[in-house]
Amino acid sequence: MMRTFRPPPPAIAIALLLSTLAHFFTGSSAWARGKREASWTSGAHHRVHPSAPSQRIIKVSLEGRVVYVMEGNRPLLVMPTCSGRPGHLTPTGVFHVTGKATRRRSRHYGFWVKDGQTVEGTKAGGPPSRARGWKFVGYPMPFWVGFSPGYGFHEGYLWSTPRTHGCLHLTGRDAERFFALIDRGTPISIRQTQPEDQSLGKAVAHPEDEKVPDPPFSFLLSDESFTTPWEEARKSQTAQPPQTLRAGEPKPTTRKEPEPGKSQGNGTAGPAARPS
Repeated sequence: MMRTFRPPPPAIAIALLLSTLAHFFTGSSAWARGKREASWTSGAHHRVHPSAPSQRIIKVSLEGRVVYVMEGNRPLLVMPTCSGRPGHLTPTGVFHVTGKATRRRSRHYGFWVKDGQTVEGTKAGGPPSRARGWKFVGYPMPFWVGFSPGYGFHEGYLWSTPRTHGCLHLTGRDAERFFALIDRGTPISIRQTQPEDQSLGKAVAHPEDEKVPDPPFSFLLSDESFTTPWEEARKSQTAQPPQTLRAGEPKPTTRKEPEPGKSQGNGTAGPAARPS
């Protein structure tokens, strides 16, 4: 015998509906809270906790040699940088972060290695001799944050004058912090000067890495170049006290540089040569 379905009384139906909605929103909120807490944990080592990713912007002053990570009017990270030399200028204009990689090697600049021999060179230039057995190993670029084909931020030497192939070098500790703060799509403004130069920029200490011996090729060829701050590797190459190495620089942490290309950004950018 068929039974006829009878809907529950209105009061019971309303109670069931409210119970279902309460469960949905409570579960959803707990999930979102977990996501936020995870993001805070990942950025816990930063001196200033980010709170509004959508308002975050990277501002680069080429003349001031400073990178500012701003959240509205609040600075999250202010750090020294080194930009492209004449003939390999860092592109100016408005960009966005296009990709990130904790470990990356240049496809263009690096070393030719064979039977214990190491010679700096470019992949396009070929090995130093016609003898077989040469292998090209790209220059390490830890904590890579790209913003245009062949251009990006990464750990590298900070000379007192522009000397890169167009990339923006950061200290090891700064590169690691920067990498954790920045997301894909974050806007970037690269200009000769920035308004913050007259305030925040004046307090930035600039390393002079040309005065310190470079780490050995063996370091740059190994995975250690991605796990050990270059500041630490260079300190072992000199008998000078640490403060002479990088006076005023924050304690080191870790990571380097990209490949060539031309870029004009997406606005007022001017043509630029290959990156560093």
